[in-house]
Amino acid sequence: MNNNNDIIQELIDTFISSMFDPNPVQFKPEHERGVNIIRRLLLKPNAQIQKLPKKLIRNAFLCGCLDFTEHEQIEHLIIGYGNKRGAGTDITSIQHFIGTETSVNITPETITYIQGHCLITPNSEIVVFHNHPLNWLNNLMDNPPFPSTVDRNTMLQFKYLEPLQLFRFILGRGGIKFYLGENGFVKEFKMPSVIKLLQFLSSLQQIGGTQ
Repeated sequence: MNNNNDIIQELIDTFISSMFDPNPVQFKPEHERGVNIIRRLLLKPNAQIQKLPKKLIRNAFLCGCLDFTEHEQIEHLIIGYGNKRGAGTDITSIQHFIGTETSVNITPETITYIQGHCLITPNSEIVVFHNHPLNWLNNLMDNPPFPSTVDRNTMLQFKYLEPLQLFRFILGRGGIKFYLGENGFVKEFKMPSVIKLLQFLSSLQQIGGTQ
């Protein structure tokens, strides 16, 4: 019974939280220039930072990531390192991690590298993409990407709970962006888990009420 309740809660959280995220990325023909460049690099050894032969704008990078992972049966994590330019990002190097059917992890060494990269490069911007393999929900509806609660908690930790990244986000000086590829779409997710957020606010109220 508890498992069923957990599944229902996860679905509710997924749907509600996604309502506050931007619409899926609208790709244009010129963004396909990233497909061959990204594919060649992703076929090379795993987890190494690889410099692009020429920089790509963010949507060209994301288009390449989607093309590579769209029909994969396992999850991939692809990190694009670059610099903020106006409302966009110029990606100059990438890093690729291969996961399982249900998850993909980032190494502690990469977390340390990301933090150092952000410290030494004032306008650096990092684009984190991962995919969800086709699932039962995709067979029921032509849904946009639905980040899981785990996805949103990871984003929350890196984007809002890390002081440097939060400061950069507030000032509009780069930072970390999170994207999910699923069912042929790519979508940025910015909203923390709504249910976790409500639970946190409720705990604060309870603490305040006991004082």
